[in-house]
Amino acid sequence: MTTTTILLEDRSFSCTLRFSARRRSVQIRVPRPDCLELAAPAGMSWPKIRELVETKRVWILRQVRRLEAVAANPANASLTHGATILYRGQPHTLLLLADAAGRPTVTYSACQIAVHLPELVGEDNDPTVWHSLKKWYLDQAQQQLLERTRYWSAQIGVQPLRISLRDQKTRWGSCSSRGTVSFNWRVIMAPPAVLDYLVVHELCHMLHPNHSPAYWREVARWLPDCRDQRRWLKQNGGLLGKILEG
Repeated sequence: MTTTTILLEDRSFSCTLRFSARRRSVQIRVPRPDCLELAAPAGMSWPKIRELVETKRVWILRQVRRLEAVAANPANASLTHGATILYRGQPHTLLLLADAAGRPTVTYSACQIAVHLPELVGEDNDPTVWHSLKKWYLDQAQQQLLERTRYWSAQIGVQPLRISLRDQKTRWGSCSSRGTVSFNWRVIMAPPAVLDYLVVHELCHMLHPNHSPAYWREVARWLPDCRDQRRWLKQNGGLLGKILEG
């Protein structure tokens, strides 16, 4: 792996480059606003790679703006008292409350999510707050994804053998050839319409195990506004992963 610097429209990017004999084209990732990760076919010259990166300049800068917008959004930035966290697409105020009655618990109201603790904490990402809040999100995701999967399965006419929750950085869902449907639990932070889109997206793969035109027609048959929900997830997905990592 080699490291270099690339300049695109007066913006400097730290760039890592690795070669692979298996690759047939250049892959570009933008993990941070100031960083590019490139993977290229073995033997490809740097001038050729640099030329290909330049052709993707508009796309790269669009990804940078999206990452900067996510970083600037105050939601899901911390787990301190008074912080803003997302649930079902809406901002909620996180409260850390002293409650000596017993083990940590989480309660929910229309605009607040409260973690009740035997002792108050001050630092961000305190393990007790972290574990309590993540468990609560997982429980909500399990309940609501199961409910919506049962509903949409009946509508579409499919029956998954198993439903599971995962915590992945780059995927929101999957459908195996054996009929196991998996969802990223973080979608519980997205609007309900986006959660429905993810469920329908994966269930339709039981009819079309691809992303063919026929597949997308099937998705649009059940969710005519699927493009809007897909766009929301693409633009805001990074926001959902800002907290409770690991």
